[in-house]
Amino acid sequence: MKKIVIAGGGASGLIAGIMAARRGAEVCILEHKDSVGKKILVTGNGKCNITNLSDMNGKYYSSNEKSLAKIISSISRFNAKDTLKLFEDMGLRCREKREGGVYPASEQASAVLEVLRDECLKLGIKIATDCEVKSINVTEHKRYIEYIKYIRADKEVDDKNNKGKKGKQNNKIIGEERGQMEYDSLILATGGKALPSSGSDGSGYKLARSLGHDIILPLPALVQLKCVYDNANNIDVFKIVAGVRAQASIRLFVEDKQCACEEGELQLTDYGISGIPVFQFSRIAARALYEGKRCKVYIDFMTDMSQNDISKYLKKFEYKTLADALAGVVHRKVAEMICVANGISLREKIKNISEDILSGCTNMIKNWEVSVVNTNSFDNAQVCSGGVPLDEVSDDFESLKCKNVYIVGELLDCDGLCGGYNLQWAWTTGVIAGMAASRWR
Repeated sequence: MKKIVIAGGGASGLIAGIMAARRGAEVCILEHKDSVGKKILVTGNGKCNITNLSDMNGKYYSSNEKSLAKIISSISRFNAKDTLKLFEDMGLRCREKREGGVYPASEQASAVLEVLRDECLKLGIKIATDCEVKSINVTEHKRYIEYIKYIRADKEVDDKNNKGKKGKQNNKIIGEERGQMEYDSLILATGGKALPSSGSDGSGYKLARSLGHDIILPLPALVQLKCVYDNANNIDVFKIVAGVRAQASIRLFVEDKQCACEEGELQLTDYGISGIPVFQFSRIAARALYEGKRCKVYIDFMTDMSQNDISKYLKKFEYKTLADALAGVVHRKVAEMICVANGISLREKIKNISEDILSGCTNMIKNWEVSVVNTNSFDNAQVCSGGVPLDEVSDDFESLKCKNVYIVGELLDCDGLCGGYNLQWAWTTGVIAGMAASRWR
């Protein structure tokens, strides 16, 4: 039996192990957290958007066009329909929802992890938690990894064996043991740096670099943006609108050139903007900011009305305060923010406001300009951009720097939009690498 060691028990690592074991390999998955699949459990707000049946073109980012072509070519080898069949064969019913997104019928991410763990158990895959790979070694006579096994005071209580009770009495790490493990093939599936609490702490980049790989600087993607609004009154208006959710159109400009436009539910926070439309172009903003470029976002709160139409609408209610009249058009907090930003009292009636100031207010409804100053950290990011260049791995994701080592998932220079595209990349790379790693050559 070919012996395969997998570093990382996330989506790509688990599916790679399953595909290798189905082909007769002896598989051991080393996960450095206390349980596998932690990131799976939080995807899709706990519902797990497994994949997307829409066209995959234009849904991914990488460092160059050649890499993008390789991403699409790889997904054509194991696509969304293949993913659905694979999971249904393992006992998970799925449903297509809006815009091609596919979720488990139960809408529980835990169901996805459960079928993966059950399949691993059925195939005899060994899963060792609290094990972190520290180095990869190749000598004339053997290939092996060195790892650390962390020792905890009390093991996690197994729900199945504890009559429905859950808990960790004292799960603190109190020591560690060092060990070695030989392999015929090694699969690096450690994840990137996004959401490190789930296990993606960037350690995989160090391992890849030790093999001679370059690393394109990882930056947060699918993440919130920190913004400021320049106003004469020097007021932090984001504190006024914090908590607002509003349908809006948002446009990203880098160095005065429009780079993206998205529409959907915008979330306003005390530090900036969030929500799926923001996530979709956040990686563009992150890269631009890293390169020292200026980023601005223009927000349109009323896509179905022109600025002139809004002005006419407001003038019909000259007897009202501007705050009250605007509240009939946009969220009350947004209305108050517009008044404050333009130095207008919340008690000021429209008939007493000059045309120029009123025009400034209506312009904020249609074109509120904010400057992007940063992204939130990796702690808040769903994925990260950057990683191992795709031209440094084969079509089967074998390292071109070190034979018999495969690199999959978020470790690679590929990140997708919201909607199941990043998990599809995990399934695709895991399946292809798992099958390739199990073959004797």
